[in-house]
Amino acid sequence: MYAIFKAQGKQFRAVEDAVLRIPSLEAEPGDTVTFGEVLLLEREGDVQVGTPSVAGASVAAEVVSHGRGDKIIVYKMKRRKGYRRKQGHRQGFTEIRILGIDLSDGKQAAAKPKAAPKPEAAAPAAEPEAAAPPFDITDAARELAEAHGLDLAAIEGTGKGGRILKKDVDAAIAAAEGDD
Repeated sequence: MYAIFKAQGKQFRAVEDAVLRIPSLEAEPGDTVTFGEVLLLEREGDVQVGTPSVAGASVAAEVVSHGRGDKIIVYKMKRRKGYRRKQGHRQGFTEIRILGIDLSDGKQAAAKPKAAPKPEAAAPAAEPEAAAPPFDITDAARELAEAHGLDLAAIEGTGKGGRILKKDVDAAIAAAEGDD
């Protein structure tokens, strides 16, 4: 589970217990801060994209420390004019530790039970025409299988996590043509 949130005009990816460096905040080390502008929320493969932010979602974090980044040298010159300027800059930052992601349904990321998706999976089984297949498949492989009238459940995927790839569908087509 992760969330993309906006803080100080920049976007950050929040994962629980991650330590991030964001532009300086006016908070003391040990304070808890909440970022309410969550732009995207991912939970168990389900992605919620906000318009512009996800309603009710927030990211809670603890301020760990303040600091300054590495020095950046800015050097300007104009040739043959004797004009040279050298300037250094160190940007300030606040280091935060993500404590949790509060979801729009009032639950926290760590408190979400794993058995919740099962009732959702049972509902689409009642309408097999409108339901998405229970396996993962690339778009190109799906189009090729539909064009040749292949049963996707009979094809074994070789991709990551058993994902059906285009080469798997090509192999199934070749095997079907060899049987005929």
